Amino acid sequence: MSNVKAALVLEDGTTFEGVAFGHVGEAFGETVFYTGVVGYQEVITDPSYRRMLAVLTYPIIGAYGVNGEDDESPAALVSGVIVREYSPYYSNWRATGSLEDYLKARGVVGIREVDTRAVAVHLREHGEMRGVIASGDFDAKKLAATVKDTPSPLAEDLVRDITREEVRKPRGRAKRRLVAIDLGIKRSLLEQLADLGAAVEIVRCTADAKDILARKPHGILVAGGPGDPRRLPHVADTVRALLGKAPVLGIGLGHQALALALGCRIRRMKIGHRGVNYPVRDLVDGTSHITAQSHSFVVDAKGIPKSVEVTHTNQNDGTVEGIRCRKVAAWGVQFHPGRDEMERPSTVLEAFTKGPKRR
Repeated sequence: MSNVKAALVLEDGTTFEGVAFGHVGEAFGETVFYTGVVGYQEVITDPSYRRMLAVLTYPIIGAYGVNGEDDESPAALVSGVIVREYSPYYSNWRATGSLEDYLKARGVVGIREVDTRAVAVHLREHGEMRGVIASGDFDAKKLAATVKDTPSPLAEDLVRDITREEVRKPRGRAKRRLVAIDLGIKRSLLEQLADLGAAVEIVRCTADAKDILARKPHGILVAGGPGDPRRLPHVADTVRALLGKAPVLGIGLGHQALALALGCRIRRMKIGHRGVNYPVRDLVDGTSHITAQSHSFVVDAKGIPKSVEVTHTNQNDGTVEGIRCRKVAAWGVQFHPGRDEMERPSTVLEAFTKGPKRR
C-alpha cells in the first residue's frame, strides 16, 4: 500500500488528513456519506454516485474484496472514496481481487486513515458540500479556495453521458414488454426484471414519447440515476407526454422526474439518504420496509397538487418516498426496490410487471 500523504479538503476549508490509496491523484466532487456496512463495490459503480466523493462510514473497508458480479454499471462512476481503515487482506468465496487494485484499474482516487465519523458529523451539521481529495504536496488553503470557486457537479446534467440503448431479455418466456428510460439504471434492477419475465428495451434519456410508444410497451420504467432532476427538463417533458398512454413507474431520479411531470416541486436536502437501512412506511397498506437509497434531492411535500397522492414516507425524517397519480396509471418510489431476504424480486417491480394496476 502507498504511504503518500493525502487530504480531503472541503469547500469551507475543513481538512481531514490521511494516506492515499487506490489511484494516487486528485479528485473533485460533491462530498456525501454512505452508511451501509457492506456494498462498497456497488457504491463505486452506482450511477447515483457519479461525480461524488463517497465517505464510507463503516470503519473497515475492503475485507471481502471485490468480484465480477456486483458492479451496478460497466464503469466506476464515483469520483473518489474516503475510508477509515482499508483492509488489504480479503476473504470471501466470491472474491476475485482486492478493492485497492480494483480502484487503481479504474482510476478512482482514494484516501484512507481518515476519521470518517468526524467527516459524517461535519456534513450532518453543515450539509453536503464540494470537496477534493489531493495526494502528495498540496496547499490546503489553495485547494479550499479552488473548490469554492468550482461549480458543483450537481449544477450539471450528469445523465446524458451515461445513458445508453440496450435490449435485455428475460429469463424464460417473455411475459411483459417494458421500455426503460435510462437515467442511470442499475444492473441489479434489470436482473430483477429479467427474473420477473420482463423483456426490457432500454432507451436513452433523450428518447421522445413518440419513439417510446411506437415500441408498444406494456409499461414504461423511468429509472436512475445521478444529480438534480431539474437539470433534465426534457425527461420530465417526455414523461408528461407519456402519461395516460401507458403505465409509468419512476424509480429514484425517475421518481423525481415523474413528480415534476405531475406538477410537484423538488428540493435539495441538507443531507441526502445514502445507505441500505432507511425505514419507509407504505401509507396504502400500512406496512413498513427497510430500503436502500442514494439521493440528495426529494419531492417537496409542500408542493404536491391534489391530483397526486403520497403513498410512501420516510420514517426517519418524514420525507416523501412514493407517489401515485390519481388520474392515470403512474407511480414513483424514491428508494431502490431490492430483493427480499429470500432473494425474490421486489414486490414493487413484481406488481408493475403484472399489469397497469399496482394494487
